[in-house]
Amino acid sequence: MEAVPYHPLLEVTNEEFRSTRKFYDIENIKVLNESLDSVEEWIKKQDHLSEAGRHLDRESLERLFLLSRASVEGTKLKIEKFFTTRGMMPELNLNKRIEEFEKLLDFLIYVPLPKLHPKDNSRVMVTHILSDKSENFSLLSYLRFCFFVGEYRIGYDYSTADRYVIDLKNFNMNLLTKLNPILLKKAEILCTECIGTKIKGIHLLNAPPFVDKIVFILKQGLKEKVASRLTVHTTYEDFHKEVPKEILPKDFDGDGPSLSKLADQWKDMLKSDEVRNVSEKFDKLISDESKRSEMKFNEEYLGMPGSFRKLTVD
Repeated sequence: MEAVPYHPLLEVTNEEFRSTRKFYDIENIKVLNESLDSVEEWIKKQDHLSEAGRHLDRESLERLFLLSRASVEGTKLKIEKFFTTRGMMPELNLNKRIEEFEKLLDFLIYVPLPKLHPKDNSRVMVTHILSDKSENFSLLSYLRFCFFVGEYRIGYDYSTADRYVIDLKNFNMNLLTKLNPILLKKAEILCTECIGTKIKGIHLLNAPPFVDKIVFILKQGLKEKVASRLTVHTTYEDFHKEVPKEILPKDFDGDGPSLSKLADQWKDMLKSDEVRNVSEKFDKLISDESKRSEMKFNEEYLGMPGSFRKLTVD
Protein backbone atom coordinates (compact mmCIF):
# COMPACT_ATOMS: atom_id res chain seq x y z
CA MET A 1 0.00 0.00 0.00
CA GLU A 2 1.08 3.56 -0.68
CA ALA A 3 -0.20 4.93 2.63
CA VAL A 4 -1.86 3.71 5.81
CA PRO A 5 -5.68 3.81 5.59
CA TYR A 6 -7.01 6.68 7.69
CA HIS A 7 -8.37 5.71 11.08
CA PRO A 8 -9.62 8.27 13.65
CA LEU A 9 -8.49 6.19 16.65
CA LEU A 10 -5.20 4.83 15.28
CA GLU A 11 -3.29 7.82 13.98
CA VAL A 12 -0.30 7.22 11.73
CA THR A 13 1.15 10.27 9.99
CA ASN A 14 2.79 10.07 6.58
CA GLU A 15 6.10 10.80 8.25
CA GLU A 16 5.61 7.91 10.71
CA PHE A 17 4.57 5.65 7.84
CA ARG A 18 7.77 6.45 5.94
CA SER A 19 9.84 6.22 9.11
CA THR A 20 8.55 2.72 9.86
CA ARG A 21 9.30 1.54 6.33
CA LYS A 22 12.77 3.04 6.60
CA PHE A 23 13.27 1.27 9.94
CA TYR A 24 12.55 -2.06 8.22
CA ASP A 25 14.49 -1.06 5.09
CA ILE A 26 11.52 -1.48 2.74
CA GLU A 27 11.43 1.94 1.11
CA ASN A 28 11.59 0.39 -2.36
CA ILE A 29 7.92 -0.21 -3.24
CA LYS A 30 8.76 -2.55 -6.11
CA VAL A 31 10.82 -4.81 -3.84
CA LEU A 32 8.11 -4.72 -1.18
CA ASN A 33 5.40 -5.80 -3.61
CA GLU A 34 7.59 -8.53 -5.05
CA SER A 35 8.20 -9.83 -1.53
CA LEU A 36 4.49 -9.88 -0.72
CA ASP A 37 3.72 -11.55 -4.07
CA SER A 38 6.27 -14.23 -3.24
CA VAL A 39 4.64 -14.94 0.12
CA GLU A 40 1.16 -15.07 -1.41
CA GLU A 41 2.32 -17.58 -4.02
CA TRP A 42 3.94 -19.68 -1.31
CA ILE A 43 0.70 -19.75 0.72
CA LYS A 44 -1.28 -20.97 -2.29
CA LYS A 45 1.09 -23.95 -2.61
CA GLN A 46 0.72 -25.04 1.02
CA ASP A 47 -2.18 -27.46 1.19
CA HIS A 48 -2.82 -26.83 4.88
CA LEU A 49 -2.65 -23.02 4.53
CA SER A 50 -4.09 -22.23 1.11
CA GLU A 51 -7.77 -22.08 2.11
CA ALA A 52 -7.09 -19.88 5.14
CA GLY A 53 -4.75 -17.73 3.05
CA ARG A 54 -7.64 -16.68 0.83
CA HIS A 55 -8.94 -14.63 3.77
CA LEU A 56 -5.65 -12.84 4.49
CA ASP A 57 -5.88 -9.42 2.86
CA ARG A 58 -2.88 -7.59 1.44
CA GLU A 59 -2.79 -4.96 4.22
CA SER A 60 -2.67 -7.62 6.94
CA LEU A 61 -0.03 -9.53 5.02
CA GLU A 62 2.12 -6.41 4.81
CA ARG A 63 1.73 -5.91 8.56
CA LEU A 64 2.88 -9.50 9.22
CA PHE A 65 5.77 -8.86 6.83
CA LEU A 66 6.80 -5.87 8.94
CA LEU A 67 6.51 -7.89 12.14
CA SER A 68 8.83 -10.43 10.51
CA ARG A 69 11.45 -7.70 10.01
CA ALA A 70 10.72 -7.55 6.28
CA SER A 71 12.00 -11.07 5.68
CA VAL A 72 10.19 -13.24 3.13
CA GLU A 73 11.27 -16.46 4.82
CA GLY A 74 10.49 -14.96 8.23
CA THR A 75 7.01 -14.04 7.03
CA LYS A 76 6.38 -17.58 5.81
CA LEU A 77 7.36 -18.89 9.22
CA LYS A 78 5.20 -16.27 10.91
CA ILE A 79 2.15 -17.22 8.87
CA GLU A 80 2.81 -20.91 9.55
CA LYS A 81 2.90 -20.21 13.29
CA PHE A 82 0.02 -17.71 13.20
CA PHE A 83 -2.45 -19.92 11.31
CA THR A 84 -1.51 -23.09 13.18
CA THR A 85 -1.39 -21.73 16.71
CA ARG A 86 -4.71 -19.91 16.34
CA GLY A 87 -6.32 -23.28 15.78
CA MET A 88 -4.46 -24.76 18.74
CA MET A 89 -5.67 -21.98 21.06
CA PRO A 90 -9.35 -21.54 20.13
CA GLU A 91 -10.20 -20.29 23.62
CA LEU A 92 -8.07 -17.19 22.96
CA ASN A 93 -8.77 -16.70 19.28
CA LEU A 94 -12.08 -17.82 17.89
CA ASN A 95 -15.60 -16.40 17.75
CA LYS A 96 -14.85 -13.10 19.45
CA ARG A 97 -17.67 -10.54 19.24
CA ILE A 98 -18.18 -7.32 21.18
CA GLU A 99 -21.34 -8.63 22.87
CA GLU A 100 -19.40 -11.13 24.97
CA PHE A 101 -17.29 -8.39 26.60
CA GLU A 102 -20.10 -6.30 28.10
CA LYS A 103 -19.39 -7.45 31.67
CA LEU A 104 -15.63 -7.08 31.27
CA LEU A 105 -15.91 -3.52 29.94
CA ASP A 106 -17.92 -2.49 32.99
CA PHE A 107 -14.85 -3.47 35.01
CA LEU A 108 -11.97 -2.11 32.94
CA ILE A 109 -10.85 -0.08 29.95
CA TYR A 110 -8.44 -1.44 27.36
CA VAL A 111 -7.61 0.97 24.55
CA PRO A 112 -4.80 1.87 22.16
CA LEU A 113 -3.70 5.49 22.48
CA PRO A 114 -4.35 7.46 19.27
CA LYS A 115 -0.81 8.78 18.74
CA LEU A 116 2.32 6.69 18.23
CA HIS A 117 5.27 7.06 20.60
CA PRO A 118 7.42 9.79 19.00
CA LYS A 119 10.69 8.08 19.87
CA ASP A 120 10.19 4.70 18.22
CA ASN A 121 6.72 4.61 16.57
CA SER A 122 5.44 2.09 19.11
CA ARG A 123 1.74 1.93 19.96
CA VAL A 124 0.79 2.38 23.63
CA MET A 125 -1.97 0.09 24.91
CA VAL A 126 -3.61 1.09 28.20
CA THR A 127 -5.45 -1.08 30.71
CA HIS A 128 -7.30 0.93 33.36
CA ILE A 129 -9.33 -0.80 36.09
CA LEU A 130 -12.59 1.05 36.77
CA SER A 131 -13.86 -0.65 39.92
CA ASP A 132 -12.98 -3.12 42.67
CA LYS A 133 -15.69 -5.59 41.64
CA SER A 134 -13.31 -8.45 40.90
CA GLU A 135 -16.22 -10.82 40.19
CA ASN A 136 -16.60 -9.02 36.86
CA PHE A 137 -13.06 -9.94 35.79
CA SER A 138 -11.96 -13.01 33.89
CA LEU A 139 -8.38 -13.25 32.65
CA LEU A 140 -9.51 -15.29 29.66
CA SER A 141 -12.13 -12.70 28.72
CA TYR A 142 -9.57 -9.91 29.11
CA LEU A 143 -7.01 -11.65 26.88
CA ARG A 144 -9.67 -12.45 24.28
CA PHE A 145 -10.59 -8.77 24.22
CA CYS A 146 -6.94 -7.78 23.81
CA PHE A 147 -6.64 -10.06 20.78
CA PHE A 148 -10.03 -8.85 19.50
CA VAL A 149 -8.69 -5.29 19.40
CA GLY A 150 -5.28 -6.46 18.18
CA GLU A 151 -6.69 -8.32 15.18
CA TYR A 152 -8.58 -5.23 14.11
CA ARG A 153 -5.43 -3.12 14.48
CA ILE A 154 -3.51 -5.32 12.04
CA GLY A 155 -5.38 -3.81 9.10
CA TYR A 156 -4.76 -0.19 10.11
CA ASP A 157 -1.78 0.22 12.41
CA TYR A 158 1.78 0.75 11.24
CA SER A 159 3.69 0.69 14.51
CA THR A 160 7.07 -0.91 15.10
CA ALA A 161 6.18 -2.34 18.52
CA ASP A 162 3.75 -2.18 21.45
CA ARG A 163 4.05 -0.77 24.94
CA TYR A 164 1.58 -1.89 27.61
CA VAL A 165 0.47 0.41 30.43
CA ILE A 166 -1.48 -1.15 33.30
CA ASP A 167 -3.08 1.16 35.83
CA LEU A 168 -3.42 -0.79 39.10
CA LYS A 169 -5.28 1.90 41.05
CA ASN A 170 -8.31 -0.31 41.74
CA PHE A 171 -6.48 -3.65 41.74
CA ASN A 172 -7.30 -5.73 44.83
CA MET A 173 -6.01 -8.97 46.32
CA ASN A 174 -8.96 -10.96 44.99
CA LEU A 175 -7.69 -10.39 41.45
CA LEU A 176 -4.40 -12.12 42.25
CA THR A 177 -6.16 -15.49 42.32
CA LYS A 178 -7.40 -14.86 38.78
CA LEU A 179 -3.95 -14.32 37.25
CA ASN A 180 -3.12 -17.70 35.74
CA PRO A 181 0.54 -17.90 34.59
CA ILE A 182 -0.19 -20.76 32.17
CA LEU A 183 -2.84 -18.74 30.36
CA LEU A 184 -0.54 -15.72 30.37
CA LYS A 185 2.20 -17.85 28.82
CA LYS A 186 -0.10 -19.03 26.04
CA ALA A 187 -1.10 -15.45 25.30
CA GLU A 188 2.53 -14.31 25.32
CA ILE A 189 3.51 -17.05 22.85
CA LEU A 190 0.64 -16.12 20.54
CA CYS A 191 1.47 -12.42 20.79
CA THR A 192 5.26 -12.45 20.40
CA GLU A 193 6.09 -15.73 18.67
CA CYS A 194 3.11 -16.19 16.36
CA ILE A 195 1.94 -12.67 15.56
CA GLY A 196 5.40 -11.22 16.06
CA THR A 197 4.57 -8.27 18.30
CA LYS A 198 7.65 -6.56 19.70
CA ILE A 199 7.03 -5.51 23.31
CA LYS A 200 9.08 -2.42 24.13
CA GLY A 201 7.85 -2.12 27.68
CA ILE A 202 5.26 -3.02 30.33
CA HIS A 203 4.55 -0.12 32.67
CA LEU A 204 2.68 -0.56 35.98
CA LEU A 205 1.14 2.60 37.48
CA ASN A 206 -0.51 3.35 40.83
CA ALA A 207 0.82 0.12 42.28
CA PRO A 208 -0.68 -1.25 45.53
CA PRO A 209 1.54 -2.34 48.45
CA PHE A 210 1.44 -5.95 47.26
CA VAL A 211 2.70 -5.10 43.75
CA ASP A 212 5.62 -7.53 44.18
CA LYS A 213 3.13 -10.40 44.11
CA ILE A 214 1.60 -9.07 40.88
CA VAL A 215 5.03 -8.72 39.29
CA PHE A 216 5.99 -12.26 40.35
CA ILE A 217 2.91 -13.78 38.70
CA LEU A 218 3.30 -11.70 35.54
CA LYS A 219 6.95 -12.69 35.16
CA GLN A 220 6.02 -16.36 35.43
CA GLY A 221 3.96 -15.95 32.26
CA LEU A 222 6.54 -13.94 30.30
CA LYS A 223 9.78 -14.91 28.66
CA GLU A 224 12.85 -13.43 30.31
CA LYS A 225 13.47 -10.76 27.66
CA VAL A 226 9.94 -9.40 27.95
CA ALA A 227 9.89 -9.70 31.76
CA SER A 228 13.04 -7.57 31.95
CA ARG A 229 11.07 -4.71 30.36
CA LEU A 230 8.48 -4.61 33.13
CA THR A 231 8.73 -1.44 35.21
CA VAL A 232 6.81 -0.26 38.28
CA HIS A 233 6.53 3.55 38.24
CA THR A 234 6.06 5.31 41.57
CA THR A 235 5.15 8.68 40.05
CA TYR A 236 3.72 9.99 36.80
CA GLU A 237 6.83 12.12 36.42
CA ASP A 238 8.93 8.96 36.36
CA PHE A 239 6.53 7.36 33.88
CA HIS A 240 6.72 10.38 31.57
CA LYS A 241 10.43 9.66 31.07
CA GLU A 242 9.36 6.50 29.22
CA VAL A 243 6.10 7.64 27.64
CA PRO A 244 5.78 11.39 26.96
CA LYS A 245 2.86 13.49 28.14
CA GLU A 246 2.03 14.56 24.59
CA ILE A 247 0.54 11.16 23.73
CA LEU A 248 -0.87 10.21 27.16
CA PRO A 249 -4.47 10.69 28.35
CA LYS A 250 -5.46 13.29 30.93
CA ASP A 251 -5.79 10.46 33.46
CA PHE A 252 -1.98 10.21 33.60
CA ASP A 253 -1.35 13.97 33.53
CA GLY A 254 -1.06 13.82 29.76
CA ASP A 255 -2.21 16.12 26.97
CA GLY A 256 -4.50 13.67 25.18
CA PRO A 257 -8.21 12.82 25.55
CA SER A 258 -9.42 11.01 28.66
CA LEU A 259 -9.52 7.23 28.84
CA SER A 260 -13.30 7.30 29.29
CA LYS A 261 -13.69 9.22 26.03
CA LEU A 262 -11.38 6.82 24.19
CA ALA A 263 -13.21 3.83 25.66
CA ASP A 264 -16.58 5.14 24.45
CA GLN A 265 -15.16 5.76 20.97
CA TRP A 266 -13.71 2.26 20.82
CA LYS A 267 -16.94 0.67 22.05
CA ASP A 268 -18.84 2.36 19.22
CA MET A 269 -16.16 1.29 16.73
CA LEU A 270 -16.12 -2.32 17.92
CA LYS A 271 -19.89 -2.58 17.49
CA SER A 272 -19.62 -1.75 13.78
CA ASP A 273 -20.27 -4.14 10.90
CA GLU A 274 -16.69 -3.56 9.75
CA VAL A 275 -15.24 -4.97 12.97
CA ARG A 276 -17.63 -7.92 12.91
CA ASN A 277 -16.51 -8.69 9.35
CA VAL A 278 -12.86 -8.50 10.42
CA SER A 279 -13.53 -10.91 13.30
CA GLU A 280 -15.34 -13.34 11.02
CA LYS A 281 -12.42 -13.19 8.59
CA PHE A 282 -9.91 -13.93 11.34
CA ASP A 283 -11.97 -16.95 12.42
CA LYS A 284 -11.01 -18.45 9.06
CA LEU A 285 -7.26 -17.84 9.43
CA ILE A 286 -6.60 -21.35 10.72
CA SER A 287 -4.52 -24.09 9.16
CA ASP A 288 -6.16 -27.31 7.99
CA GLU A 289 -4.12 -29.84 9.95
CA SER A 290 -5.64 -32.76 8.05
CA LYS A 291 -3.70 -31.57 4.98
CA ARG A 292 -0.37 -30.92 6.69
CA SER A 293 2.62 -33.02 5.69
CA GLU A 294 4.03 -35.19 8.47
CA MET A 295 6.02 -33.04 10.89
CA LYS A 296 6.00 -31.98 14.52
CA PHE A 297 4.99 -28.32 14.46
CA ASN A 298 5.61 -27.74 18.15
CA GLU A 299 9.22 -28.87 18.05
CA GLU A 300 10.18 -27.32 14.71
CA TYR A 301 8.40 -23.97 15.03
CA LEU A 302 7.74 -23.27 18.70
CA GLY A 303 10.78 -25.07 20.07
CA MET A 304 8.62 -26.91 22.57
CA PRO A 305 8.88 -30.70 22.87
CA GLY A 306 5.69 -32.69 23.17
CA SER A 307 2.21 -31.61 22.22
CA PHE A 308 1.33 -27.97 22.79
CA ARG A 309 -2.31 -29.04 22.83
CA LYS A 310 -1.70 -30.44 26.30
CA LEU A 311 -1.08 -26.94 27.65
CA THR A 312 -4.62 -26.35 28.83
CA VAL A 313 -6.24 -24.17 31.46
CA ASP A 314 -8.95 -25.41 33.76
